Amino acid sequence: MKEEITAAQMLDAFKQDAPGHVADTRWAHTHGLGVLGHFVASRVAGDFCIAEPFQGRSIPVTARFSNGSSDPVRHDERPDTRGLAVKFHLADAVDHDLLSMTLSVFGSTTRKDFLGVAKAFVPKPVQPESWLRQHVLDPLMLRSPPPPLPASVTISGGPGLAQYAGSHPFVRAFTIEAGLSQVPVSWARTEYHAVHTFIAVAPDGERRPVRFSWQPVDGVFPVPADQIAAKATDFLTAEMRARLARAPAQFTLKMAIGDPGDALNDPSQSWPVTRRSIDMGTLFIDRLAEERDVDVDRLSFNPMRLPAGLEASGDEILRARGEIYQLGCKERQGIGCPLHAHDGSAR
Repeated sequence: MKEEITAAQMLDAFKQDAPGHVADTRWAHTHGLGVLGHFVASRVAGDFCIAEPFQGRSIPVTARFSNGSSDPVRHDERPDTRGLAVKFHLADAVDHDLLSMTLSVFGSTTRKDFLGVAKAFVPKPVQPESWLRQHVLDPLMLRSPPPPLPASVTISGGPGLAQYAGSHPFVRAFTIEAGLSQVPVSWARTEYHAVHTFIAVAPDGERRPVRFSWQPVDGVFPVPADQIAAKATDFLTAEMRARLARAPAQFTLKMAIGDPGDALNDPSQSWPVTRRSIDMGTLFIDRLAEERDVDVDRLSFNPMRLPAGLEASGDEILRARGEIYQLGCKERQGIGCPLHAHDGSAR
């Protein structure tokens, strides 16, 4: 009988990618900013899903913007995978979490794949840029060479992940998207994808495979390349503080509905952009969590914390992430773990 890879083994593998990790902090998305607000469903949302967030009333939320890196030092000014985790506070003290990131795909399809990708991601010393790339390839591609990094710096992925992707097709889209990551002018000016497929239950009982994404109302806008060098290591935090002092940051929640043949259980594959997309409502972020003494860094956000009417698909990685996040929460003595079973889905 084949022995299943455990969440503990997966978390241990991931830890090798996080040099200098600070105790009692997240292993990934270490640096972020806690915010508060509310979500208001659209008029049609309830026609497609019976889950409480989509029934019309204003739902209070606690959210966290973050950088994907596990670097112990904050680096808002570097290209990275940004994250947006939203906790919907439902009736009877029940919560629902929706985790998303700026990449539209995940880098693994199975637990075994996850271990391989984690090994390829082990940090390695930065290699100096070659003369050929600096003086020939970059000018030909009409791009500016990246700023030089100290020789002592180590980075994850890079050549190791690219080599791994050469023989493992499932990680290619993830590798390409990660390599094209840019620095947004604001956490509120980039889109976020929940990546995994969920099952939305409609009022008539119809069950539809869906994927969620957050679209910024103010549009997507990256920092121009010639301005990155002038950005401070905490500029995204400073920008959000200034933004919320003026007006709420807003995102539209889009729900794409899968068609027959779409990858339902494989988060490494994106869906065609032609899929039907429903406007499910608007997220309003209007103040900092610290203003209400809410310690968001200690909160647990878990992709398997689901409301009635929204269920997990057969995605192996979705369920594994739920277990890994729970283990990580316990390690750092976070708030909101463990999950609890409810009506066949995890809380």
